[in-house]
Amino acid sequence: MPRIPALDGLRAVAIAAVVGYHIDSAVVPAGHYGVCLFFVLSGYVVTRSLRAEVDRTGRVDLGTFYRKRVLRLLPALLAVCLVMGAMGTDWSRLLAVLSFCANYARIEGLDLERLTHTWFIAVIAHFYLLWPLAIAALRTRHLTRIVGGLALAAIIWRAIAIEAMSPGWVYNATDTNAAALLVGCFLAVARPATWRFAVWSVPALLALMLVPAFGSTSTTVLWGGFAALGLSALTVQYALTDPVWLANRVLLRVAELSFGLYLWHYVFIRSDIALWLALVLTVAATAASWYLLERPVMHWAARRKGQARALPALSA
Repeated sequence: MPRIPALDGLRAVAIAAVVGYHIDSAVVPAGHYGVCLFFVLSGYVVTRSLRAEVDRTGRVDLGTFYRKRVLRLLPALLAVCLVMGAMGTDWSRLLAVLSFCANYARIEGLDLERLTHTWFIAVIAHFYLLWPLAIAALRTRHLTRIVGGLALAAIIWRAIAIEAMSPGWVYNATDTNAAALLVGCFLAVARPATWRFAVWSVPALLALMLVPAFGSTSTTVLWGGFAALGLSALTVQYALTDPVWLANRVLLRVAELSFGLYLWHYVFIRSDIALWLALVLTVAATAASWYLLERPVMHWAARRKGQARALPALSA
């Protein structure tokens, strides 16, 4: 699919909201809704990419898809776990993270400590595992109706789960977070007209993250997730118009480094060190992760497949 820089900019907005929430939840009480935005965005981008591959080749190359995702997620995640293991983190926590079960381990009561934030990566990994199989199996003729039905069912199930399941389940489980992922998937297959008029959706979503009531521990935060879901869908549709302000150099740079930034910031922010030092170490670890691990792995994979020319140029 053609690259749309504003979608990367939106990814930077999502990660910034989450980092702000982890730094000071009193200032950004509902910054966790940045995860909802990221889920909608991921559902959209992955589905558009898969559908573009089907349109081009008539099939989904599952082996290539899984290999790319493993190489994107596992090296940086393994590096964080090795560092945490060296610092004394219990093996049971590391195993939960590396087996991509952190979200359900957290539901079962395992305190993941400075790896708590990896529950999100587990949900994304489950999506990467299952969704390509669905796209490969579904017929194009009925795809929009089926994906729309799945998205609606996931939304209804999340609403039921808020009352029927524990708050921890609703917040962490893959099945309840599937609502946001599948809304993004539906936008990708339905492809409604882009909504340039929705320029207000991004500031509205950010404003929602500043509402103290949505940062509470009651079910209010869970019901508020539906407002975040609707606004996230609007922001993705708006970003598809590729507005210049969402494609500026700073946001694109943050988006490029976003995975390492997400992995490392929580490790240092939740340490018993001064905030300024935690931020300095986060920047250093994020840069090291990108330049010494993530980018070299990407280049190695591209060379191995003889596709080095197809890899976008990466600025130093």
